[in-house]
Amino acid sequence: MKKKLVMSALLSAAVVLGSAGMTFASTSANPPLTQISKALIKQELAGKIPAFVAQEMSNSGKLGMGEPVPGFPKGVPPVSSYYFHFSSSQIAKLKAGHFTAGIVMHTMSAAWPRLQIAGITNTLNKFGIKVIAVTDANFDPATQINDLETMIARHPSVIFSIPVDAPTEVNAYKKVAAAGIKLVFMDNVPPNMTPGKDYVNVVASNNGGNTVFAVNQLVNQVGPKAQVGVMTLGTYYWSVLVRFQAAMAKLKHYPHMNVVTGTFTNPGQQAYNIALDMMQSHPNMKGMWLAWNTPAEGAVAAEKALGRHLVITTNDLGPISSLDIANGSITAIGAQRPYDQGVAEANSAAYSLLGLKVPFYIEVPTLPVTRADLIPAYKAVMHTAVPQDVIKTLESYATGK
Repeated sequence: MKKKLVMSALLSAAVVLGSAGMTFASTSANPPLTQISKALIKQELAGKIPAFVAQEMSNSGKLGMGEPVPGFPKGVPPVSSYYFHFSSSQIAKLKAGHFTAGIVMHTMSAAWPRLQIAGITNTLNKFGIKVIAVTDANFDPATQINDLETMIARHPSVIFSIPVDAPTEVNAYKKVAAAGIKLVFMDNVPPNMTPGKDYVNVVASNNGGNTVFAVNQLVNQVGPKAQVGVMTLGTYYWSVLVRFQAAMAKLKHYPHMNVVTGTFTNPGQQAYNIALDMMQSHPNMKGMWLAWNTPAEGAVAAEKALGRHLVITTNDLGPISSLDIANGSITAIGAQRPYDQGVAEANSAAYSLLGLKVPFYIEVPTLPVTRADLIPAYKAVMHTAVPQDVIKTLESYATGK
């Protein structure tokens, strides 16, 4: 009964958000990347990226509206992450300012937060801004509130943060601006916080567009009349709610599709258990979309435990989900670009420290990922070389050995 109430609340919120003018990037129903060629992957293994693959990787669609906040009841208009430009004199001024920064995270147990921190830290280093501390709340709101208070006491010039439970942390976050510290949000904003007053801005991925791509690939594989599962977070989290809304809106285009929903509050063991239960309770389920890669990796483990193979799609690319793409366990990912998001967050802070105008909502575009473009996509997202286990798995697929 509790699960039904949570899902009902999420659906109600999705309706409200839809009426508030939310828009999502559109993608074609049958993008070329679904036609996976072994010869194509061989080219990429040799370091050659075909032109059409590069074109598809840049086919991110239009940006989506930001979260409704005071002054923007229909959502904040998006501005591209390519907005920022710095002159040599501005960089010199930042270096002379001896500014500092603190990073207050919700978790560190995934590639996404680590890449965010890398993007922030590396970019701040170029401006001479020192990161004095990074905290991990391990998805516990009380821990994060304590982390915030401790960070505020150290009085950095700017704090970067993503809330664990935004509605319960409003007072804690309002103390940041009250202390004269600039605040840049990742993805979500606590209620009743005003941009330009209580915080500088928020930077997010195109969560709706990422999801539309992933759900399109799910439907392409299972067909418009199959039974599919949708798994999302059971607590309010703006960026995840946008994904859920986009998934349900897209699936409504297929009236003969049977959609089974499930929610979790912890993306680890609990998400695995719920995915396992959904698969056992619905033996005819052909595929699943999950809100991000950690629960999707749990769904892969669940299907293996049951000796089944479902078409699984999700958002977010990381080392484990990359290997799952390479071996066919995950079919498609509408990937975020967390490193690039971190760069945009650091640039937002730097602009604010310089007294320059900062857009209240910055959005980083979608990166569509399948096995066909995994090699260049991994490099684009992770900003590092593709792991050898992924390379060897792709080589095995491409050669049939």
